[in-house]
Amino acid sequence: MSALDKVQGFLEQKLAPIAGKIGEQRHISAMKNGLMATLPLTILGGFALIVSTPPVNPAMVQPTNAFNRFLLAWKAWSVSNSFALNIPYNMTMGLLGLFTVMAVAYFLLQKYKMNVIGGVITAVVTFLCVAAPATAVNKETPAALYLSTGYLDAKGMFTGIIIAFLTVEITKFFMDKNIKIRLPEQVPPMVSAPFEALIPLIVNVLLFTTMNNLLIGAFGMNMPQLVLKAFAPLVSASDSLPALLIIVFLINILWFFGIHGSNVVNAVVTPFATMNLAENADAIAKGLEPTHTLAGGFVITWANIGGSGAALGLVIAMLIVTKSAHLRSVGKLGIIPDMFNISEPLVFSTPLILNPFMLIPLIGAPIINVIIVYIATTMNLVGKIYINLPFTTPGPIQAFLATMDWRAPILWAILVVIDVFIYIPFVKAYDKTLVESEKLEA
Repeated sequence: MSALDKVQGFLEQKLAPIAGKIGEQRHISAMKNGLMATLPLTILGGFALIVSTPPVNPAMVQPTNAFNRFLLAWKAWSVSNSFALNIPYNMTMGLLGLFTVMAVAYFLLQKYKMNVIGGVITAVVTFLCVAAPATAVNKETPAALYLSTGYLDAKGMFTGIIIAFLTVEITKFFMDKNIKIRLPEQVPPMVSAPFEALIPLIVNVLLFTTMNNLLIGAFGMNMPQLVLKAFAPLVSASDSLPALLIIVFLINILWFFGIHGSNVVNAVVTPFATMNLAENADAIAKGLEPTHTLAGGFVITWANIGGSGAALGLVIAMLIVTKSAHLRSVGKLGIIPDMFNISEPLVFSTPLILNPFMLIPLIGAPIINVIIVYIATTMNLVGKIYINLPFTTPGPIQAFLATMDWRAPILWAILVVIDVFIYIPFVKAYDKTLVESEKLEA
């Protein structure tokens, strides 16, 4: 047995079952689905940020041509209308933590087949009590209260996920033990249901409010601050080159074994990428430079260009060098969806799954992409991602809009060329076996 066969056997027996169980675990699934549900909010907030922060510095650009005059006029208009233009951003990404609580609690309640609306309300009220308790504006007008949004945005995401999990589990405990306010059977269910949710609501609010006050007294920090501090090392580590390489490796090695690697890995990675995206966007809104490399759609924009395994490089290599009828037809059919980052037709038709010819480029091409992009963004040769886009946005457009940097599409094109050259020798070797097989069949 060769070394490759031993590695393949180990991964099939050990890694694949573990990955499958992780993807099916109800809390991870609820977190993944909940964060996916907030994607339209980050897209809307990102586009609002594009409109309100034009990519031009008036101190460095002169109105010497029509394009520069347009950018400067856009900048002047955005400054004079900044309050109105920032409303969509503030109401979407500025409240991302709050929407995360709603969405994660919703999907976990669905998994348990519990009362969804009651459970979501409990989670949201509990989160607001610890993240944004109502405070008087001043002592002279105590009736005028406000909610601080400091931890209702991405900084409150991790706290929101934890509270969504715990409030649902506490509510489930009371429901399982049948601890609830019982009304007569004649009372309609729509009337009795809110009363059944009352005890879990009271317990959750009292429990978390008390815990939050104890934490403030003991550490001088509320729950969101402590959670953010606890997760800070993980957030920092997730943005490093080794972490990016591990993420991309796991996504594509799982695809090799027929497991949807993005679904499994993104369940863990998405909270970090979303929080980093929001912090990058906030930096841009404040006129600062974004700091996070792993943000938003980093993997699909820069690593898996065209889909799993940097599939766009594969399909172009197929069209250039293959002679077998099978691969040429797969390349022709796969090129269009692959331009929109939909690689499943290529993955299953080539196939890439359990194909030893394709294992090395399937993993190697995305890893090379990540290394190059990490160096480029670290050296400020290309801007970092701060805008979320639908994953089906064609690559060069996505690279530009996600960073608002004209150099990003150029880097994207260079990476595609590199991916093509990485794939060509392996595609040739695989194509040769298919040509011989087709001759024998003929």
